[in-house]
Amino acid sequence: MLKLFRKKVYPIGIDLGSHSLKIIQVTESEGGLQLIAAAKAVVPPEIRNDPLGLQNWYITNIKELLAVKPFKGKKVVSCLPARTMLIQHLRLPRMEEKQLKKSLPWEAQEKLPFDVAGALLRHITAGEVYEGDETRLEVILLAASRNVVQQHLHLIEQTKIEIDSVSVEACALVNSFAHLQEHMEQGSRAILLVDLGHSCTKVVAVNGPKMTFCRTIGPCAEEVNGQGTMSDKKEAVVNSETGGSALAVETATATMTEKTRESGTVTNKADSNMGTALTELATEIRSCIRYHDILFETDPITRIIFVGGQAKDKQLCQRLAQELRLPAQLGDPLARIEAGSRIGRHSDLDAEQINSDWAVAFGLCLGENNYNL
Repeated sequence: MLKLFRKKVYPIGIDLGSHSLKIIQVTESEGGLQLIAAAKAVVPPEIRNDPLGLQNWYITNIKELLAVKPFKGKKVVSCLPARTMLIQHLRLPRMEEKQLKKSLPWEAQEKLPFDVAGALLRHITAGEVYEGDETRLEVILLAASRNVVQQHLHLIEQTKIEIDSVSVEACALVNSFAHLQEHMEQGSRAILLVDLGHSCTKVVAVNGPKMTFCRTIGPCAEEVNGQGTMSDKKEAVVNSETGGSALAVETATATMTEKTRESGTVTNKADSNMGTALTELATEIRSCIRYHDILFETDPITRIIFVGGQAKDKQLCQRLAQELRLPAQLGDPLARIEAGSRIGRHSDLDAEQINSDWAVAFGLCLGENNYNL
């Protein structure tokens, strides 16, 4: 009988980021979630492009972080890094799910940079779309080399923990913000999650609980910042006072400063270079929005949520919002976790900022989805 009253303890979510390792675990509480533990370690710059060195560093640091923080159990949910996966949209004839699974290898073989026989394939049916007078299926193909998957499993196994499942970064992002859809009005539920990472930018569209678009693009936000850092950080895209709300963000007002409007130019070469790279990134994201909205014209993207390590640069987010001309927000994936439980020795969360870079780890912690590899 006592088992009926036990609080659910979620699995440990592990995000092997290119810039940092993040591990998080939560448990149920009345009306929300409580943090059990959150641990983070920054990858040394000298090994970020060294696969073997990075793998050994992950193994050592996962062991250490799990030992020093009060995580419960050994079950973990991890994911393959986006940089090791291929994500491709396919337009296929309408067919039953069973038939779709059988035909997917044939449809995928010309799209993959590796042999389809040595690949793990999963798919998401985004919805039915019209092509002329014909109704077809918009399918998101998720593919990874079996060698990559085996290397990932071997890495996790060496840490002496138990793999509950291996997911996909894009699906973890959807998991981490699934609760937002419950608070949005009907007819305005299509949102775009933009993960501004250090090695790539992930763009994911969701409508209700369903993923309708997914793409990994470049340049990444780090490349944008690397070409010139803005010195004036006064303009903010968010107000952190809303951190305890359901959205945990303040809508960004995508307006240029009066000075920029009047001159129409940037003031120095660094800003010019940054502007070029930022415009390229915005063009790629705008292309994703256009593709989605053509397919699902009755449910266009109405809002953008920025997450990821580079999303902490508020002015970068504001500049992107200006370019994209849509309401934009800095997302706090951890808004559902009780504020009091986030602070203490058990936690490496930043108490002064919105923890937008924890979206993938938190989404993995929330458990399995239908897209596990």
